[in-house]
Amino acid sequence: MDSVWRKSSRSGAQSNCVEARFDGVTVWVRNSNDVSQDRPMIGLAAERWLALLERVRRGDLGLDRLATPVRVASEVLVSFDGHRVVVRGDDGQPGVAYTPAEWRAFLEGVRHDGEFTLAWLGEPVTP
Repeated sequence: MDSVWRKSSRSGAQSNCVEARFDGVTVWVRNSNDVSQDRPMIGLAAERWLALLERVRRGDLGLDRLATPVRVASEVLVSFDGHRVVVRGDDGQPGVAYTPAEWRAFLEGVRHDGEFTLAWLGEPVTP
């Protein structure tokens, strides 16, 4: 499957946000603001990604709820240290970090705009 990286429309003209792409099996997640060649990226099986989106929709992953790290689908950990939100898998991959503003753009895109679903990630991007 030919896929492209997508980010929330809530990030506006900013280039910083949760950025994801779906290759038909795995949802790959990175921070669009990190442009280093070895930028951290994690891969989540589609069912784990869908579980994460469900937790977002329920309000479980808001900044006010992450004082204690939240485990999603037993293999994904989301935490907030007061400065950065970090999403980690249990497979030894490094976590991907986001500022509070970047994380809020993701949350709002999921909760209010229906973004980041597998179908949305598979849609062609209009220039």
